[in-house]
Amino acid sequence: MSTSICRLPPADRAQRTADFRALFADAWIGRTRTAIGVLWKIRATDASDAESRRLATLEAHCCDGLRFEIARRGAEVVWEITGPATAAAILDAFYELPVLVQSDDGARTLWDALDAAPHGRP
Repeated sequence: MSTSICRLPPADRAQRTADFRALFADAWIGRTRTAIGVLWKIRATDASDAESRRLATLEAHCCDGLRFEIARRGAEVVWEITGPATAAAILDAFYELPVLVQSDDGARTLWDALDAAPHGRP
């Protein structure tokens, strides 16, 4: 029996969705799926940088096997989300996250995908 990589309690998911929705609404630039993970680009402001770092710290606590690195590069805050090859499904979900959190139906699809993803540890 596999366990989910996502350990965020269901009671906390609405707030996490709202936090990402707010960040992306104000600062979203784009995303790229790489061979080892996902890159998100956010317009850099002090607020978007701080919120990105806060959210990345929270995600690191509830997403086993994934790494979240935040770097401010000029006018962008770049998220680099990586994990082992066994975490491909969860990385796919993170690639879709910026689009899916924009609607309640999309957010439900995202959480269902995270719950169904196999544990990402090698």
